[in-house]
Amino acid sequence: MSFSEDVAQRVLVSCGRHCCLCHKFCGTRIELHHIQAVGDRGEDTFENCIPLCFDCHAEVKSYNPRHPKGRKYSEAELEEHRNRWYTKVQDSGGTIVQPEYLDLDRTVFMRIRGLLPSSGVIAFLRHHHYGEPCLSAEHHGLWEFCRECDLPEFEFIDTDLEGLRVELKQNTLEFLEVAGRELFRVETTGNERYVAVPAEWKDSDWKRYDKAVATLNEFANDVIAAYDSLIRLGRRKLAV
Repeated sequence: MSFSEDVAQRVLVSCGRHCCLCHKFCGTRIELHHIQAVGDRGEDTFENCIPLCFDCHAEVKSYNPRHPKGRKYSEAELEEHRNRWYTKVQDSGGTIVQPEYLDLDRTVFMRIRGLLPSSGVIAFLRHHHYGEPCLSAEHHGLWEFCRECDLPEFEFIDTDLEGLRVELKQNTLEFLEVAGRELFRVETTGNERYVAVPAEWKDSDWKRYDKAVATLNEFANDVIAAYDSLIRLGRRKLAV
């Protein structure tokens, strides 16, 4: 069984094609999930549907009650997440920011630009090749941005901007995870801390070296792409 085209259309418009759990904009990469499973007599109705990104959909479905670890998403919790996001989409006015919310969204936008200035950490990611050493301090702004993303006031009212903020956060966290795994401290004579993909891998395991460098550059480019999209849309919507 699956949702009818009428139900699917209502759901996708109501969520603005964003995931109701992580709020990421999904475009075509979105799943319509039964809150009450079909096997438990869940119906193909608007009320029993929650739109989710691929990752959140897999997370919701992965809980195994026979080997319980963590906390399962309850039906009531999924409904509440969905209802709150639908309200946010409706209140945001879709692609047009309502005047009373402009100042709030401008504050968040300018804070992001302050944490991730185009001429600072973003410029570094844009031009640095991770086949070369770098100062570990170059990544500090990324950590600060991710920490502030956990604050309840650090989100946009406008759903399009909020989706891009979430995407930027996720891309940044993924880059930092790779950096933490592949970059190691380089011994220097000064006090500054440099990190790099170990040069000795070129001789001992060149495939690992090439893969590490390519992955770091790829994930850095993902951060840049999400950042550029957010800044361009923010400038158009917020006139800053």
